Amino acid sequence: MFAAGIHPALAQTDSGATDDAAAGELVAVQARQQGFACSEPVSAKRDPTAADDAVWTLTCADAKYRVRLVPDQAAEIQKLD
Repeated sequence: MFAAGIHPALAQTDSGATDDAAAGELVAVQARQQGFACSEPVSAKRDPTAADDAVWTLTCADAKYRVRLVPDQAAEIQKLD
């Protein structure tokens, strides 16, 4: 796990970033560490409109979040409806 920081693949800002279940699990770990519920991550999709930031839409079985990963800081997490 990457408790002390962001996994390098998730912090990429190029178009080759990963959009799969593995990314979902890593983003879900960050959300859980910050107290957000994500019992079963379904997917994490990179937000193409946030070109210069590592922003993901995390879909879990019980919630959906917008997660902005910031190196060496807590992620900015917003629950989506």
